[in-house]
Amino acid sequence: MNYFLEELDSGTFEKLTNTFCQQLLGMGVISFSEGKDGGRDGVFTGRAERFPSDTDQRWEGKFIIQAKHTSNPVASCSDGEFQRLIQNEEIPKLKKLRQDGAVDCYLLFTNRKYSGIAGEALCEKIRKETGIPNVAIIGKETINNQYLNSNKNIVRQYQLDMLRIPFDFSDEEIKNIIVALKQHWPAISDDVKRQAEALKYDFDKIKIDEKNTKNGLGEAYYVNELLGRSLMDFNKIQAFLDNPINDTIKEQYFDIAVELSNIITMKRSNFAAFEEIFLYIYKRICDGNTALLGGKRHVITLLHYMYVECLIGEK
Repeated sequence: MNYFLEELDSGTFEKLTNTFCQQLLGMGVISFSEGKDGGRDGVFTGRAERFPSDTDQRWEGKFIIQAKHTSNPVASCSDGEFQRLIQNEEIPKLKKLRQDGAVDCYLLFTNRKYSGIAGEALCEKIRKETGIPNVAIIGKETINNQYLNSNKNIVRQYQLDMLRIPFDFSDEEIKNIIVALKQHWPAISDDVKRQAEALKYDFDKIKIDEKNTKNGLGEAYYVNELLGRSLMDFNKIQAFLDNPINDTIKEQYFDIAVELSNIITMKRSNFAAFEEIFLYIYKRICDGNTALLGGKRHVITLLHYMYVECLIGEK
């Protein structure tokens, strides 16, 4: 179960972090108000009760606890702006705290995706540049899977059940469509030039520029990604859907289009540019899915096709 923590405000996420730490470290966790403590959201001194586990390898000493919240649902610890924030703002503060003997263990909780390679590299950078021996970054996967799904009291306390709805859809149906599309792709006849001209005519009819403005789709994204990459394959998608042997898949396609249209309309304010919605859906479907290897690009193409067909987004 994934809770959409981007819907929380930063203050609530900080309180949530301290609640986690009371269970992981102990009731001696002390919270700090934002801006009063050089970037520290909480402190604890002693031996952790359950971190990193409940074995004899538990961390011990002076803990600094930080909470870094983002409202971006596709944010990752590998993002450049997050890396720069840690490098330019947090590491100097932590280095001074270490020199003053005020920290032995550093815990950073974030609702960003924790990407293994980039995340571990960032932890190692903090260790090397600050001298703090124990450093951990806890991303949204761990928060959801280990700290929330197994602790319904915290879920109820922060009313996190309300955050299960925000952008949930039947991603398995899209995966089925993409797998079928991938299998049939080489056999679909291709006349790119003819179809591109036909689609240009369709775009004129629906006033695509006006649609892009209404939906907040960036001009550069539209030109480079939708026209530059996806347009040439729209005819193959149309041929695939028009083939009677794919009628069952076609019904799934329209079902998921209606579902996506509804959820996008309801939760449009969660995203800035419309292309962020494309990326969010893509990542939800593709991350960790080996069945789509070699066909992930079709996910974006299919979403772009739904968009220009006015099945998703404002018309």
